[in-house]
Amino acid sequence: MNKRVEHPKHYNSHPNGIECIDIIRHYTCDIANAIKYLWRAGLKPEMGMEDAEKEIEDLKKALWYIEDYKKHVNKHSIYTTCKAPKESEYTDKEICEFQIQVLSGHLIGDITKGYDKAVATAMHYLLQVGVISEEGKIFMPRTWRYMLDEASKAIRQRILDIQYLSKSQWKPSDEQMLAINTAINVIGKGTLTGKLLIELCEDLKKLR
Repeated sequence: MNKRVEHPKHYNSHPNGIECIDIIRHYTCDIANAIKYLWRAGLKPEMGMEDAEKEIEDLKKALWYIEDYKKHVNKHSIYTTCKAPKESEYTDKEICEFQIQVLSGHLIGDITKGYDKAVATAMHYLLQVGVISEEGKIFMPRTWRYMLDEASKAIRQRILDIQYLSKSQWKPSDEQMLAINTAINVIGKGTLTGKLLIELCEDLKKLR
């Protein structure tokens, strides 16, 4: 079994041991993809991209799928086996009961646990929208538009937070690193001060 193909780490690192596919297989395509990109945001690195840049890209993909769902949710042609939902087709009680089965006994709070607050909020709303029953019916709460809007709002907030942190994070310059290395050579690596400067240098490298 190739774990990178069948059970990628970025979909299988949930603190409660929940794998992404076990949840999203029960949702419509757009909602499943939105949840998937939120699930892996910040966990899947890509060569040539900063971690923050890649996380933002995944968050933007999640936003795209949410917007696509809102555009096409009432078009029967989008769903080959599923009946397009009506806003008041199901009661909230029916949806909650079905979700317990869909989420394999997990509460929504179990699934959102461990995520950034904004991402957890977005997932909280998405997990309540677009559940597909075995009969091909789509379970939608009456407030599904509000829920998708709130999910989008939370994702945009997370993007802003990442951008702010990326800009505000101080990084040592080449001149500062050179000065520390020069001081280490002058003082001596074996001295107490030299050892402390070496540790400082290693910590600063992590910020670059």
